[in-house]
Amino acid sequence: ELQTDIGKDAAKKVNEVIVYEFPDTKKSFVVDLKQCKAFQGSAEDPACTFKLDESVFVSLATGKGDPMSLFMEGKIELDGDTDVAMKLQKVLKALGGAAKL
Repeated sequence: ELQTDIGKDAAKKVNEVIVYEFPDTKKSFVVDLKQCKAFQGSAEDPACTFKLDESVFVSLATGKGDPMSLFMEGKIELDGDTDVAMKLQKVLKALGGAAKL
């Protein structure tokens, strides 16, 4: 959805590189909101990095999990700029969830 007009507009609101690391599967994914693309791999100097199990990500993507509750429970770790994370949360909510990325 990042390549749609709605996705591009949403990406501009954050305009950062974000990494999702999944320690349980040893995979990581990059969401580059500067270039409106997402891919498996790593990035140099991302604005923020989320560390969470894939099952936690799925619960977020399907709208079953609450990001703030999961963060407070220690199921999501955040390294980096918390302001970017908050912007991302607002954009994802506007798009209808993380699955839209």
